[in-house]
Amino acid sequence: MPNKPLINSNHLPYHVTNRTIDQGPFPIELSDVWNLIQESLRESSCKHPIEIISFVLMSNHYHMILITPERNLEEFISDFNMRVESKIVDKVGLSTRVFENHFRWQLIQTQQYFMNCYKYVYQNPVRAGLVKYCEDYPFSTIRSLVRNTKFSVQVHDRYGFKDEFGLRWVNRKVSEEEVGWEERRFRKEEF
Repeated sequence: MPNKPLINSNHLPYHVTNRTIDQGPFPIELSDVWNLIQESLRESSCKHPIEIISFVLMSNHYHMILITPERNLEEFISDFNMRVESKIVDKVGLSTRVFENHFRWQLIQTQQYFMNCYKYVYQNPVRAGLVKYCEDYPFSTIRSLVRNTKFSVQVHDRYGFKDEFGLRWVNRKVSEEEVGWEERRFRKEEF
């Protein structure tokens, strides 16, 4: 459930993120979480149709850009988070929650903001010092697009950022000011 009134859209993209409840790392290997994420995306998107544009899994949170043709963001994210959480709990025998109660979201209403958000999401592993290039990070949809590896649901990357020119753009370092700007904008609900 979001922590602010949800603006429903069936054609504008959302940027969604959610963290682990204690902001510590997931209680299982990230490669296992990645597999559970993909399984849960497939299951949840069958029940609540969405279009994934990008997805990046980090050690204690995820970022997703998606479109909800049926205006079902809250239903999809609630179902998705519940499925991932349930699979992790079953795998490690936890009796506690995995994700925070409230997911954070932004409705992206301009092309410029979309471009900034797209780059911000894919550069998370680069900013964290995990990889040099966005497409090298194994828990990201850009890797599956660039390297033609399997991802459980169709990625609707109609923006063409996977060619050589686009990859240079995606990998161009975002300034600290731009990162701070992005994080401040995340506190607002629409752009």
